[in-house]
Amino acid sequence: MEAGRIINTHGIAGEVKFEHWCDSADVLKNVKVMYSDPEGKRPLNVSSVRMQNKFLLIRFAEIHDMNEAMRWKQKILYVSRDDIKVPEGSVFIEDLIGLPVTDDATGKRYGFISDVFNRGAGDIYEIKDGEKTYLFPAVSEFIVSADVESEIRIKPPKGIFDEDYNEDKGENGSDETE
Repeated sequence: MEAGRIINTHGIAGEVKFEHWCDSADVLKNVKVMYSDPEGKRPLNVSSVRMQNKFLLIRFAEIHDMNEAMRWKQKILYVSRDDIKVPEGSVFIEDLIGLPVTDDATGKRYGFISDVFNRGAGDIYEIKDGEKTYLFPAVSEFIVSADVESEIRIKPPKGIFDEDYNEDKGENGSDETE
């Protein structure tokens, strides 16, 4: 699975600056091997990991100097799922992609999760249903259950999936109609 991207070199000894794509950099601090391919056939052995602001500075046994590190700039690195400790109640984002999203009360299917992102306040599910795209706040108040084997069941707040929520109102937004 994708772990992040090498964004630059750091120093002259081959250390790289790594932008992690995990909830927390701590997830990667104990990983001993990363891979330069998604199949996990080209390993890079991690010699050391340390934090620098929101980035990781990583030294790999296979990268010995800055010139060699420059060749890795902008490369995506991968980790084995087996090397990541997932806290109880947490899931990998990639396991959510493609899951159907269903209203717990009515059984209505709203679409499928196409992406998960975070803009600071919490995760947001991007849900697609054909041509329509919805953004749904993934907070415990609205998530009834998340079973990565079957579906996400939700209790949506008013307005997110109501196509005619604003169409029922007059042009000025009032309840009056002509």
